[in-house]
Amino acid sequence: MSKPVGRPKNPPKFKDVLYDIIPSASLFSEEELKMFNGLMEIYLKDFDESQLSANDLDDIMSIATNRVLEVRLLQSMRNNTDMQIDASAAIERLRKQTDKLKENLATRRKDRVDPKKYSGISIVDLAVAFDQNKKDHLLNKVAQFEIEDAELKKSEFFIGNKNDQDAEVFDVEED
Repeated sequence: MSKPVGRPKNPPKFKDVLYDIIPSASLFSEEELKMFNGLMEIYLKDFDESQLSANDLDDIMSIATNRVLEVRLLQSMRNNTDMQIDASAAIERLRKQTDKLKENLATRRKDRVDPKKYSGISIVDLAVAFDQNKKDHLLNKVAQFEIEDAELKKSEFFIGNKNDQDAEVFDVEED
């Protein structure tokens, strides 16, 4: 029997890979590790973990790492004016790399969307659905007005002017 090709049916959860395999605790200080783990939690919430690939995880980890390194550089240059030029250049490179990583993630996310899934809906379908909703709303309003009208006609205040002294009856023939 041959080995199955492709992605395993039950791959390990990315959070398990992140915390068990990646030595992030040895890369960052305690405060930075807290920031890294928090960023990873936030970034992973943007994705369906069953759809993520290893490349996605790598990009997400790189984005979080870049953010932590950027903060580290900003903190180090806060009190050292000699380091500001070097640190600002490094921060600029980190930001460019992060933007490229985000573009890669977005591209892969777009590639996963099945265009056939949404091909049955057109602008005409949306317009018809909108018109039907509007029609239903107006019909409900008409029904409500008819109910109110029927209640008013039963009221003692809806007698018209037939009992007025100066009212004339027109539908009776005179002899």
